[in-house]
Amino acid sequence: MTDLAGEVVEAAQGRLVRRGDLVELRSHVPANREAFQRWYADPEIAALLRHDQEPLTAFQSKGYFDTFILPLSARGWCYAIHERAEGRLVGTTALTDVTNRDAGRSALFRIVIGEKDAWGRGLGTEATRLAVEEAFETHDLDEVRLEVFSHNPRAIAAYTRVGFVRTGEHVEWVARRRLELRVVEMALARGDDGETPEAVFQADGDRDGWVEGVEVGQETEGADRASRSPAIETKRRADDSSTVE
Repeated sequence: MTDLAGEVVEAAQGRLVRRGDLVELRSHVPANREAFQRWYADPEIAALLRHDQEPLTAFQSKGYFDTFILPLSARGWCYAIHERAEGRLVGTTALTDVTNRDAGRSALFRIVIGEKDAWGRGLGTEATRLAVEEAFETHDLDEVRLEVFSHNPRAIAAYTRVGFVRTGEHVEWVARRRLELRVVEMALARGDDGETPEAVFQADGDRDGWVEGVEVGQETEGADRASRSPAIETKRRADDSSTVE
């Protein structure tokens, strides 16, 4: 690709962050808003993604994209997922909530493959690998953690193939739907030598898993965290529709 052609692509699709065999991670551009809003309005995606289990309204998703996604992407922590073959936007992923933990500097991983015809093709699995590489190699993090609903076994399997291990689980109560959500907690630590874990680079050959995270750090009425292993505790957990998966 010529320099001029590359500049045209970056203007239309965003700056290239990382490239895999199937997908590219790029910075978000305003033109991505329409697809983002469509994904977050989908009840099926909401059931796999959101702690309150509710789709976002057009007003909510526009504010979410403009005030959270675009600024976070400009700072290099949120990425648009493009199918490499055609350049099509298929999802979004991010590293957020950076904290200091026992494992060192840790970020929360979030991802959604919003285009349903892209499910089951390994795009989310590769996007997860690329985001983990970015976390360890660019941002010098020591750990990447995530949460995923237990009713999303394909996502759990895909995360496991990438190298994540289960670290715990907790239960949340969605009062509006009278629904109990079991949330699996997983993490992936950087290798002792400071390199990205080898498991991240292993080709699994399985294209059936669709990677999907769940939203955390949100404020919405009706999402109660009822217990967290190993100890059981009861406390209010609210969702605010202000973070990305």
